[in-house]
Amino acid sequence: MKLFFIFPISGPNNGVKVLSNHIKNLLFTDTKISIIELNTAQAKDFNNFGKFNFDKILSFFSLFKTLFLIKKGDIVYLNFTPKGFAFYRDLIILLVCSLRTKNITAHIHANGLEDNVKFYNKFLFSKIKIIVINKLQFKNISPFCPNTFLVPNALPDYFQNDNLKVAVNKEINFIFLSNLSKEKGIHRLVKIAEILDNEKIDCKLNILGGALSNEDESIIQNLNSRYKIISYFGPIKEDVTKFANLSANDVLLFLSDEDYEVYPLVYIEALMSGLPIITTNQIVTSNLHEMGVAFILKKDASNLIELLNINFNSSDNLRDLKEKARFTYLDNYSFKKFIKSLEKILLYDTRESN
Repeated sequence: MKLFFIFPISGPNNGVKVLSNHIKNLLFTDTKISIIELNTAQAKDFNNFGKFNFDKILSFFSLFKTLFLIKKGDIVYLNFTPKGFAFYRDLIILLVCSLRTKNITAHIHANGLEDNVKFYNKFLFSKIKIIVINKLQFKNISPFCPNTFLVPNALPDYFQNDNLKVAVNKEINFIFLSNLSKEKGIHRLVKIAEILDNEKIDCKLNILGGALSNEDESIIQNLNSRYKIISYFGPIKEDVTKFANLSANDVLLFLSDEDYEVYPLVYIEALMSGLPIITTNQIVTSNLHEMGVAFILKKDASNLIELLNINFNSSDNLRDLKEKARFTYLDNYSFKKFIKSLEKILLYDTRESN
C-alpha cells in the first residue's frame, strides 16, 4: 500500500509548510506503508504568495501527471486550499484522485471552504474524509461532509532533548514572528511601536518575518529606522534561528486581523519556547486565554499598556507566566498523539460505516 502525500513541502516558510514537513517525517514510520511525496508548493519567495503566474501552470501539469500512479487501495492525503487559484487546482486533484482510489483525506488549514462548495462539486466532498483544525471549521464543514474530523494542530518539541530553562530579560523583550502584511497586522505593529515609545516602556521589540509587498517592506524599514527599541531581522529560514530567537525573548506579539488565522502555529511555537502571548482575538484564542497564557489585545491596541500593567508588572510575574506557557505546551500539544490521530483517520474506511 502507498500513501500519496500531496502537500506544500518547500518554498518560503509558513505555517502549512512547517506542519506538512513535520507530518511527512513522522507519519507511518512504524509500518510498511510507503509514502510518495507530491509537492504542491508554488511560491518561490514571500512576494509570490497567492499570485498567479505561468510557472504555477507548468508546476501543476507536472504534478497532474504523477496522480496517475495512484492505484485502487492506495491512500491519498492532501492539503486542500479553500480559496483562490489553488482551490481549483486542488479540486482537479481531488477529482482525479477520486477516480483512482476511494481512500482520500483532505486536511483543511484555512477558512472558507463552505463558501466554495457548490452543486457541481458537493458530491466530491461528501465522499471523502476531511480533517479540520478548529471548532468553527467543524461546524461549517460537517453538514456537507459526514466524515469530518477535528484534530487541533500540534508540533514536536524542539527542546525535548534539552533542559529548557526559562529566563527573564532585564527589560521586557517582545517578539513579532510573522510574515509582514496588512492582514498580518503590520499597521497594528506600527501603532504598538508608537505606544511603547510614547509610554517609555523599558523594552525591546524584535521583528522577524518577510514582507509580502514592496509597501510592507517600506513600512518595516521606516519603522526600524525610527525607533531605537526596534530590531528588524528579516525572514527566518532555519528552525535553529527561529527557536533561538523565541527562547531569548519574553512575550510573543501576535497581531493579525481578528479571526484571520485558523490555528496559528506560532502560538504553539511560543508556548513551546516558554513565551506567553499578547494577541488579537483569533478563533482559538479563547482556549489559551482561559489557560492564562494568552492576553487579548483590542483591534486598535488601545489596551496594550493596561495588559502590561496587569499581567507583566514584575520580573517574578513574567517568570511565572513563562513557566506556565512551557507547561501548557507540554500538557496540551503532544505531537505523538497528533500523528496517531492522523494515522487512524487515514486508515479508516468510510465504507465500513455506511
